[in-house]
Amino acid sequence: MTGRSCECLSVRNFRGATTGTEKGSVNLIKAWVGLIRGFPLRVAPNFPHGSVVMTPPHKHVISLARHGRRRDAFFRNNPHLSDVNVFSAVDGWALSRPELVAQGIIAPENTYVEPALGVLMSHVTLWREAVTRNVPLTIMEDDVIVREDFDVRTCALMAEHDECDAVFWGANTDWPLSVRLGGGLPDATLLFDETTGGKRALSAQSESSPTLMRVLGLAGICCYTVSPQGAQRLLDRALPVGNIPAHARHFEAGIGVRSHPINWQNTGLDVEISRQAEALDMWVCLPFLATSPNDWAESSFERKGHVVQA
Repeated sequence: MTGRSCECLSVRNFRGATTGTEKGSVNLIKAWVGLIRGFPLRVAPNFPHGSVVMTPPHKHVISLARHGRRRDAFFRNNPHLSDVNVFSAVDGWALSRPELVAQGIIAPENTYVEPALGVLMSHVTLWREAVTRNVPLTIMEDDVIVREDFDVRTCALMAEHDECDAVFWGANTDWPLSVRLGGGLPDATLLFDETTGGKRALSAQSESSPTLMRVLGLAGICCYTVSPQGAQRLLDRALPVGNIPAHARHFEAGIGVRSHPINWQNTGLDVEISRQAEALDMWVCLPFLATSPNDWAESSFERKGHVVQA
């Protein structure tokens, strides 16, 4: 991620793996980095070689003004998060579709319902802020729950992908997650079994080490970090949002890998982002560092399922 407010550097970027005889040099490097960058420093626990972690990106939680109970739950569920700005979500019911068309936000054929338009405008507003301020932003929904080591883990992972467009720290598990494994392997589609503990709370004490994979399609944008250049590319490529579908794979009944492509109707911003994923440098964290209950009873949307087109 580029931008002054999010830089995560490891000592090994300067000297390679540190040893006991290098401690003096490491301390000098830490002091030097902190001096010229002007960032507060801390040594990241549980990372090799005493990694130095800089201030994480600015965090914004999107919440409608009338959803005080959800905001209270967000801060109650995430007491370990600091410096979170509450972004007053755009109310889709207060928007004018003709004005959005005139502003180049949506195309005339766009069929987003009012809540989806509000989601779109909320994220577009924050993308523009990332571009204007030239800083990466972490954008969260107000029902998300993140791991206790979220800041440290995300900063360390972004240090390895500091030129990428966006990193998604979680996704809905009721829809396939498409990823690119690399190494000559074909693209993969992950299907989640929500009957086997998929709703368990995140554990910061997990022995698993999160990693990033190229993402090609996902449902839900509960928590992600977008870089300034990624925000600009999303604005350039996605707007005006029309009704061009994204692509997904439909698996046939039975054991095996028989599947056929389907069109995923463009009914919300996550579909549009998935539609652009192939052309952008976007990643997803596995295992997730953030999760959402994806509770349709608490949603602004009426549940009609994910809409597909044969």
